[in-house]
Amino acid sequence: MLQPFFATPLQKILGLIIALLAIVLVFGTAIVLVQRRDRLHATYRHSDPTPEAVVNLSAKKNENIAAYTGLGEIRALTRSPDEEHAGTVLVVTPWFSYSKDDNALFEELSQKNRQCRALVSDFFASYTRKELQVMGEQAVKDALLNAVNRELVLGAITAVYFNEYIFFE
Repeated sequence: MLQPFFATPLQKILGLIIALLAIVLVFGTAIVLVQRRDRLHATYRHSDPTPEAVVNLSAKKNENIAAYTGLGEIRALTRSPDEEHAGTVLVVTPWFSYSKDDNALFEELSQKNRQCRALVSDFFASYTRKELQVMGEQAVKDALLNAVNRELVLGAITAVYFNEYIFFE
């Protein structure tokens, strides 16, 4: 004759405890995963649109924006936070948007390519990693926009974007 699965009161209590532990583990795991996902997303930067996406979007809005991507990847060293530690290596790939009709500005940007690369490097060298992070990516872009436009004579760029903006320890 077959006995029921929970034949004694002790077995019933143990079965109930195991079921409650399983429920706590499942819900606890779900809560931790949801909270961790929120924290991880807060530390990651949201990538900028690609140059092609900005140009295509501007064409749809009849704005005629072009992208200058000639600077390429720049490796810069941030200012040292103190005498004991070195600065942090930063890899940034900036690109600029400007009016598509401004051929003179494109030529000036092409001729001043090295100067713009040096300007970006010098900008990051004047701040510590912590100062740049506190400043925020948008403020960095705004400061670079102003710095580049001060150096340009034949026109002005309209925005600065980053394909990469990565700090290395």
